Amino acid sequence: MSNVLIAPSVAEPRRVPLTGRPRPGEAVIRGALVACGWFVLATTLAMLGFLARTGIRGLGEVGVGALLSGDTWKPEAGSFGGLALIVGTFATALGAIALGAGPAVLAAVWLTEFAGESVARGYRRVMEIASAVPSVVYGWLALVYLVPIFEKLAHAIRGDDAPVTGEGIAASAFLLAVMIAPTVLLLSLDALSRVPRPLRDASAALGASPWQTAFSVSVPYGWRGLLVATFFGFARAAGETMAVQMVIGGARRLPRDFFFSPTTTISAQIVMDMQEARPGTPENDVLYSMALVLLSVSVVVVLVTRAMARGQAR
Repeated sequence: MSNVLIAPSVAEPRRVPLTGRPRPGEAVIRGALVACGWFVLATTLAMLGFLARTGIRGLGEVGVGALLSGDTWKPEAGSFGGLALIVGTFATALGAIALGAGPAVLAAVWLTEFAGESVARGYRRVMEIASAVPSVVYGWLALVYLVPIFEKLAHAIRGDDAPVTGEGIAASAFLLAVMIAPTVLLLSLDALSRVPRPLRDASAALGASPWQTAFSVSVPYGWRGLLVATFFGFARAAGETMAVQMVIGGARRLPRDFFFSPTTTISAQIVMDMQEARPGTPENDVLYSMALVLLSVSVVVVLVTRAMARGQAR
């Protein structure tokens, strides 16, 4: 008697002949998809073109040097020095990255490598809710509770008689750090979740501790995603408007005390001045010039991120 095992016959799947003819309605769906793609591209290019044309016209009317280095911003008096706006924007955004992005990335490492599955799932749900909270809510809470705390801190550091307040770069940076942390954390979780499980298992098999595996395998493998998350947080912090406007003070000048003195940012000042700027006037064109500066910052951030990732890949 033969010992050969005969596998049971399996019916082959029925082959559907390809006729090449589109199904009913397929042409309509395809046309709608193509139309949506071109619509998004056309509107984006139109917005960028209008911003560039009007912004460049404003630069020509005021002068690049005067706009970027002047320290007096008084459109009603014909003075368009945007240095205070630029300094406020970069200071608050960089402060937010220092205070918010670093802890968010480290929290993502903890959730991915050390926390239990139920803890990580619940933590992620809370961060998803926090990232969806409107910025005006953050700004209102900061104005009511955070600014008084920073005012007390400012007088404790500078002295009771010092001309300092709770509004300024310090309060704005702390507020932005709280606002961008959930987004940076969620993007970091996505980056670390793409680390192949066999890499972690191989590291553990070689005797590496969980800490060594996390910072010698997982973080180096997913560093591009972590970098993108950090720069995305910077771009959001630099472009935030309403929340920053509520706590930065709205003073159109360089801060007398860098941390505890009112100042302003590009986006906040655009919102404050846009109602008084009539189309076609230098005041209106220069606001678009400052918006163009803010857009240029975002573009540089994207290009630097891609260049660093490409250099590391080589």
